[in-house]
Amino acid sequence: MGFDDRDYSQEESWAASTQPDNVVTKWFVILTVIVFAMGALTVSGVTESSIVFESLALKARYVMHGQVWRLFTFAISHHPTDIFGIVFSLLIIWQIGSQLERMYGSSEMLVFYPAMALFVGAVFTAWGFIVPLAMPLGGSAFIALGVLTLYATHYPRMEVCILPLITVQLRFLVAIYALFGLYPALRIIQAGGGVIGLAYASPVLSVVFSLAYRHFHWHLAAIVGIFNFSSWKRAWRNRVARSRLRVYSPTMEPDKLETKVDALLIKIHEQGSESLTEEERAILVKASERAKNRIS
Repeated sequence: MGFDDRDYSQEESWAASTQPDNVVTKWFVILTVIVFAMGALTVSGVTESSIVFESLALKARYVMHGQVWRLFTFAISHHPTDIFGIVFSLLIIWQIGSQLERMYGSSEMLVFYPAMALFVGAVFTAWGFIVPLAMPLGGSAFIALGVLTLYATHYPRMEVCILPLITVQLRFLVAIYALFGLYPALRIIQAGGGVIGLAYASPVLSVVFSLAYRHFHWHLAAIVGIFNFSSWKRAWRNRVARSRLRVYSPTMEPDKLETKVDALLIKIHEQGSESLTEEERAILVKASERAKNRIS
């Protein structure tokens, strides 16, 4: 059992580290805020939506027609009226995501965020082949739930203050947040939407993604590195260098050579020189050359 899994390590504060190692998380938050601000400036008085949100949110039928960028951009695209959602989500991502980035590294988190978005987006789009999905999917709430889940696998008993004088362990906070994530789906099911509501429960799958990531010890940055041309080129150079490397290994030590020669001389005395094999003759020639070198 590692230190991080022990009970006495669970009371660690979210702000325990002040090292500026959260560049990916910081830019994720900044980009989400910029997209939200642009959306707020382009709100239509008729639909109360915006051109920015409609262009970036996840719409299954549009993805099926080639707009695959929506599988990623919906994670940073909040509806212009979703002010509480963006504030709450980004607070969690900033606090927890920054801690995870210090633990796993910026390169890993640079792949982790898009991979989670792709997983959730692909599941939602797959539902589009089964049932009609009229409402788009957007927002970073599922990212917040995902990072919260991953952090909870490290510190499940960490106590978090959610209201004045009210604290809850991190593992229970994940469950509460997941229930809030299911609320839109439950409303659709209650209104008679049936299995359509299950499609809008897809964001909760970020919990599954994070649990699988932790359980199977995925290293996503290494997987992406497979497709890096520079790494291929470096690996090829190393392989060529190793193929040209020659390690010196003496064929026979002097003591062993002398023992072999003594045995062969006895064989010649008993059976004659005609009984020697080619390999044995080569040993005698080598011993003779070594003796000449000593004399000279």
